[in-house]
Amino acid sequence: MKSSIYKILILSGALAPAASAFSLYDSAPAIGVPESYAVRYNAYMNVGYDDNSNCAENNKKGGAFVRFGVEAAYADYESVTKISYNARVGAQLYNKTAHGTDHRFFSDVAFNANLTHSITPTSLYSLSVGFTFTPQPEYSNGISGYQSYGDCINWNISNTYSQALDERWSWNCMLAFSGNIYLNSDYQYDDRYYYTLGTGFSYKASERTTYGINLRARYEMRSKGYDSQSYFLTGSVTHALSPISSCSFSAGTQLKIVDGSVDLYPTLSASYRRVLTEGLTATAYVSLSNENVSTYNYYGNYKSDMTWRAGVNLRYAYTPKVAFRGGLSLIDAHYSKGTNGLTNRHRTAVTLSAGMDYVFTETLTGTLDYSYTISDGKGYDYNRNIISAGLRYSF
Repeated sequence: MKSSIYKILILSGALAPAASAFSLYDSAPAIGVPESYAVRYNAYMNVGYDDNSNCAENNKKGGAFVRFGVEAAYADYESVTKISYNARVGAQLYNKTAHGTDHRFFSDVAFNANLTHSITPTSLYSLSVGFTFTPQPEYSNGISGYQSYGDCINWNISNTYSQALDERWSWNCMLAFSGNIYLNSDYQYDDRYYYTLGTGFSYKASERTTYGINLRARYEMRSKGYDSQSYFLTGSVTHALSPISSCSFSAGTQLKIVDGSVDLYPTLSASYRRVLTEGLTATAYVSLSNENVSTYNYYGNYKSDMTWRAGVNLRYAYTPKVAFRGGLSLIDAHYSKGTNGLTNRHRTAVTLSAGMDYVFTETLTGTLDYSYTISDGKGYDYNRNIISAGLRYSF
């Protein structure tokens, strides 16, 4: 009975880690049962060139960089308390200072961990923790021109309690705290804190399909932009199309209260993951929400930031030694309801990426990566190319 109840909660999404504040929205459900492994360590070094690190068209700031550090990973899915983590401690050094600053050296620190504990045969507690200490992840704060200006602390802590009501129904509640703090005032200074709580029900219609309904409240506190409250009511479905593919879909409404204004917006998210052929895996995602990011503009605020995010990623293991990677992502933001004379703004950015991994030995792997970004929007048009090559040593 315990294993069947646990399977219900897994399929209902109750154990899925919450998307962190700095995620890039690649949230397609996993395929198959995760595998446990002992602690793995890697040391890495990449050298490359970024031709427009400050994301500007008329005042480009390009330069070479080196990125280096160590990583560790661990997963135990066999015990009553299931634990997995990934950690990275490193740095990135440019040969030129960032635009308008004297910064050359940036941190490259990240930590993600998930814990799931079976309290009783029918109840589960899960904890998801994420932390980064880096320049702000690209587009986590909307379409930002403040790339590689200074370090930023991002974090996300999410707690979920899940209770199976019978063999099909389960109930869950959650509490999360996330935010970001900028460490250099000449980089950015609109620190943000997000408090989220919610509850929901899931129904396992079959071995492959689970439906859900969730109600969540999010309170956003900002040092410069307007504080806001958002209330989300969403319905969702997760479906395993086959043993090698899965998809998820959710849609609903967002009631947003900011500076005395009360507005209703649609929300949408969908994702898909599939093993297309032996060695070839594809992931796709799309989301729509009123994000309330990148809305502070020195003398005024945008009360609305309706943003689409979409992307597709491919990975192909050509041989046991050679693997190729590719991706295409889009962010499309509509800023409106500006104060102090701010006019509506529409901004779009598209990024194309490609990469290759080559296994020299059991412990040494070479990597090659390239990305191209094009962005348009009044006063924010730019192109950006980044190329890098590196080595990863496992020990």
